[in-house]
Amino acid sequence: MQQTTGQALEVRLSAYIDGELGEAERAELDALLARDEDAKVMLEKLKAGSAFGNKAFEDFLHDPVPLALVRQIKQGPGINPRSERVATANLPAPTIRVWPRVMAAAVALLLLGGAVGFIVGSTQYVAEPEGSASTRPWIDEIADYHRIYSRQKEHLVEAPASDGPKIETWLASSVGIGFKTPDLASKGLAFEGARLLVVDGKPVGQLVYRDREGDIYAICFLKGGDKPQTDQFREDIRDNLGLISWQKGDASLVLVGPSADAGLRELAEAVAASI
Repeated sequence: MQQTTGQALEVRLSAYIDGELGEAERAELDALLARDEDAKVMLEKLKAGSAFGNKAFEDFLHDPVPLALVRQIKQGPGINPRSERVATANLPAPTIRVWPRVMAAAVALLLLGGAVGFIVGSTQYVAEPEGSASTRPWIDEIADYHRIYSRQKEHLVEAPASDGPKIETWLASSVGIGFKTPDLASKGLAFEGARLLVVDGKPVGQLVYRDREGDIYAICFLKGGDKPQTDQFREDIRDNLGLISWQKGDASLVLVGPSADAGLRELAEAVAASI
């Protein structure tokens, strides 16, 4: 059992909630809560903040990780675990205990502010064009296709790389976009072949590559798309897949690969320059 007599009331109530106090100190706080309305309000706020913050943090853990963060984690300097342990060890036990609740309360306030902003903003809501709100982004379907086809061993592609120029003629006539198959050998990727996909009733060309570790990459393109014309790269992540999309003329393109690949953006730039 913990002894928190003399500590801040927040610390004592935190230990009270966790059931870490001795009988005498718990009885003392019971008596305080019975007569002190402010203490009772603080207790309820700590309970609510903890529950709400934990739920928000749990939801946050299921959100997709931005590619930029993945890249920073992979390339940037790491945290020294020993230094982190030493720093934590130097904190007083009550401080360590109350910190998760302080963080939870902060998350709760942040989300509450976002909710208020949403409510205020909704009063000035402008309706989207009919059908646009329910239209699924084409890269979502590309991600679904990639998860299925990348697991194929004997039927990874429809047309093997040995078909060479025939692939360009076939896909160009099917999709309505002329292109040149990028040579990505210098990037460690071997061309495996191609497939023809269909997204929202439109034909999509897919060029498939494999790296030295056996991971599958794909370049997909269709005529038009669902985004304004722009040659700027947009980075998205779907579970373990990283997707970088852009426009080139009247074509929409997306490069798909492992989200852990820190060089995915650089690879997309090479593809854009050569396709």
